[in-house]
Amino acid sequence: MGRDDLPGVEEAIQKSHYDYGLQFVRKGYVVAAPCMVPFGRRVNRKKYGGQDPCAGTFVRMQTLGQLPITANLRDLRWRLDLLQSRPEVHTEKLGCSGLSYGGRMTMIVTAMDNRIKVASVSGALNLLQERLSIRYSCGSQIIPKLLNYGDYSEIGSLIATRPCVWETGSMDSLIVKPWDEVFRKRLKNAYHALGEEKRLRFDQFEGDQRWNGKVAYPLFEKALK
Repeated sequence: MGRDDLPGVEEAIQKSHYDYGLQFVRKGYVVAAPCMVPFGRRVNRKKYGGQDPCAGTFVRMQTLGQLPITANLRDLRWRLDLLQSRPEVHTEKLGCSGLSYGGRMTMIVTAMDNRIKVASVSGALNLLQERLSIRYSCGSQIIPKLLNYGDYSEIGSLIATRPCVWETGSMDSLIVKPWDEVFRKRLKNAYHALGEEKRLRFDQFEGDQRWNGKVAYPLFEKALK
């Protein structure tokens, strides 16, 4: 949202271009910037005793028969309802974009809700198969039993035939080779099967994990004009 008045946020904005919501506003879009569990004002980090809130929240919510990822999916779909209720919004022209966990949730909500016409998934080209092969604690991204049916790539493939760009930085330590190419190949196969290869884009730029926008901004303009 461009809140550079908050401690530490200005540095993150400069490093990762984290004010892309504000940049979309400056380009003429109406933007709903969600706060998801367990981030921002929806987490009290002091109560986690220095432990990772993503892992702790996953365990706590499971005891109640819930999951962080499904709660956030619900909330994101409510954001679409909110946007469509606003008189200044063209209700049939909705897009979604996100970085890191925001990228993961952009992928999931776009796959699940056809109201979204174009998407940009940044810094989230990871397979659960790959993540579980190493030390892993991001409970906010866990979908129990997913690997019995597919992986994140299969969920991402549900976005076809809508236009989508997948951003990855060459020095992003969270994007593990060669798994990223496995993910890309599965996406390409899905779009190819539907004859919609031109709607699938990849923005592979030089740099660390960040929002890039070089392909995304023109793609949004074209899809939502």
